[in-house]
Amino acid sequence: MTENHKASEHHRTAAMHHTQAAHYHRESSRHFETGKDYDHAAHQALIAHGHALLAQKSGDEARTHYAGHHLSDLPKPSNPGPSVAVRSLEIVGTSSDGIGGASHHAAAATHHEQAAHHHQEAARLCDVKDYARAAHEAQMAHRHAHYSIFHDDEAAMHHVEHYGKSGQSAEIA
Repeated sequence: MTENHKASEHHRTAAMHHTQAAHYHRESSRHFETGKDYDHAAHQALIAHGHALLAQKSGDEARTHYAGHHLSDLPKPSNPGPSVAVRSLEIVGTSSDGIGGASHHAAAATHHEQAAHHHQEAARLCDVKDYARAAHEAQMAHRHAHYSIFHDDEAAMHHVEHYGKSGQSAEIA
C-alpha cells in the first residue's frame, strides 16, 4: 500500500466520521429545539462526540503522511479558506451566555460538515499526488474539527448547567 493511498484512506475515514458527527449534532439540536427531549439530545451529542474524536484521530493520522514531503518550499494558497470558516470564527470564543445548546449543536454540525468536505478534497488531491494542496485541505479540516469540538464542549456545559443534576444525587444510569 502506497503512502498516498494510506493518507487518502485516513482522509476518507475522517470524512465519514465527521459526517456521522454532523448527523448526530443535527439530531441533538432538533431535540433541543422542538422535542425538548434533553436526555435524548445528550445521548445524540455523546455519539457525535465519539465520532468527532475518531475523525480527529484519522485526520491526525492522515496529516502525518505529509511530513516526508517538502511542502514549505511550495507557495501558500492565497485564500486561507472558505467564507464559512471566517464567519464561523466569530462564534468561536464568544460567551456561552449568548448561544444556547441547540445553536452550539448546529454550529458543531456545520463545522463537521466543512471538515468532512475538506477531508474528501484532501483524499482526492492525495490520489493525484498534489500533496501541497492536500496538506492545505487537511489543515482546513483540522481547524473545523477543533471548532466543532469547541461547540460540542459548550453544548455539553449548557446541558449540564440548565438540565443536568448536580451534587450527590447525580448519577449516570
